[in-house]
Amino acid sequence: MNRSPTATATRWPGGWELELDDDHHTQVAHLYRARQQVIDYLDTVDAATDHSSWEIDIVPEVDSLGQVHHVG
Repeated sequence: MNRSPTATATRWPGGWELELDDDHHTQVAHLYRARQQVIDYLDTVDAATDHSSWEIDIVPEVDSLGQVHHVG
């Protein structure tokens, strides 16, 4: 997998679905925790690699910025 993956974040009632590619998905309740969730997911599927220093882009798939807000 690319050392600087992009996760597309799609809103759903329980939080955000994070799609890295067709075969790699995870979920997070709050968007501000998305990067860490992607790291945790990657650590689960590839425990031999340290993903903590990877550059991970989170791209919210939204119609307006009003759908993205920081709570926490």
